[in-house]
Amino acid sequence: MDASVFCFVARELAERIVGMRVEKVFAPLPETWTIDLGRPGYLVLCTAKPTPFLYLCSHKPENPPNPSGRAMWLRKRLKGRRVLSLVSDWPLRRLALELSPGEGKWLILDLAADPLLADMLPPEFGSELVWPELERIKSEDGLWRELPHLTPPLRHHLRSVSPGEAESVLENLKAGTVSTFYHGFDHLGRPQVRLWPLQDGGGCSSVLEAAQKAHGQTLAGLERVHAGADSAVARNIRRIRRALERVQDDHNRLQGMIEKRREGRILQAHLHHLDKNVRVAVLRLEDEQGEEMELRLDPGLTVRENMERFFVRAAKGERGLGIVAARILALQRELDAARQGVMPAESLPGRSAKAPAPVVLPAKFRKIKVQAYRSSDGFLIVRGRSAQANHQLLTQAASPFDYWLHAQDGPGAHVIVKRDFPAQEVPEQTIQQAAALAALASHLKMADRGEVLLCLVKDVRPIKGAALGMVGVDKVLRTVRPVIDPALEESLRLEGQR
Repeated sequence: MDASVFCFVARELAERIVGMRVEKVFAPLPETWTIDLGRPGYLVLCTAKPTPFLYLCSHKPENPPNPSGRAMWLRKRLKGRRVLSLVSDWPLRRLALELSPGEGKWLILDLAADPLLADMLPPEFGSELVWPELERIKSEDGLWRELPHLTPPLRHHLRSVSPGEAESVLENLKAGTVSTFYHGFDHLGRPQVRLWPLQDGGGCSSVLEAAQKAHGQTLAGLERVHAGADSAVARNIRRIRRALERVQDDHNRLQGMIEKRREGRILQAHLHHLDKNVRVAVLRLEDEQGEEMELRLDPGLTVRENMERFFVRAAKGERGLGIVAARILALQRELDAARQGVMPAESLPGRSAKAPAPVVLPAKFRKIKVQAYRSSDGFLIVRGRSAQANHQLLTQAASPFDYWLHAQDGPGAHVIVKRDFPAQEVPEQTIQQAAALAALASHLKMADRGEVLLCLVKDVRPIKGAALGMVGVDKVLRTVRPVIDPALEESLRLEGQR
């Protein structure tokens, strides 16, 4: 559950449960809690990764015959106490219920931790938010670490819509005036609630209703899996989770390497007035906003060598990030299948591991000579292998709302990023990967970076009487400058493609 949605969950819960009495506490599943609040229903909190959630349910999830010790401990301390008020700290996806007198004044419900009874709230709980300008929100990667209410899904959406629509989304979030909440599936196929439309879903005026529609099926899947807690399915889930944690650590490490590029650029901007050959451990320099920051350097290297090292490590991090992201996507899909009770083929009795079946292209691409790829975010990317294929991609196979990419100012292949519907958000990483694939099949293939045009298919048209593959472009969304890494083709290529 994204923080932007949790904001409205907390608001609506305050209207529904303040004044109600806690009847009982249950723990139907690991990392899942149910609080019986009488007339409003059952408050369901699940802290299990990767999609924790909180919603109000009209029926009680099935409980184990013997409640856990933690459930009994909370039940004893909460039973019969009233909810006096609710305080929200939605950027960190947590809220606190003020309770009538008893042990612990506050019940803190956090999507990342078990319920907690506390006498006082942490000093920063519910602190005032900072809202930067829209351009900074859209352009500054890693901003969510400093301002957690500006989450990656929210920023990706703001990048994908017009500036006017993006400003409207932000203003509605600030003012708490969102009127429709959408349930459906994200690009990884996971049930979610968003402030914008999702695939295979719908909209609700109540965020709690939307959350129940989205996450009720997640809870049902967890119940099915937990019914066989000692089965091979459960063991497989634990294995996948451990693998995901290890790969996520790799992802965070590579992201940290990429962020070193900023320090390299700051050093580069000040290099003209520094002693380039001096060896120091710390430098204090002004950043892009004119604020002083501390740069920690390797004292065994000169200032210039440290700058170059920052850039080299950032490039290395970018190369590794695509591979790690693809691995995370594969493990997440495996985990989603396991939660539905599906065992891997090699785990079934009498079955041995075998290569996965090739991914079948949509029918309209099969008779065209193309190379097919799957981005790290799960999007289908198709690249023409000839002038005729480029023409057919544009005129026969692509939808008007698909993205079209082509190397600027020179010959190259046409690349299509498939979208499921016109408003579908395409993550920046997918755009960068598609642009790199376009560059690798063009006059830019020997360069480190190059400029690639990004357009909607509807804004690209074949030129009448010109050679096949020659097009006119009516509107360019933007120019992309990807890192051109030849290893990307192999890491993203679909099975069965050569």
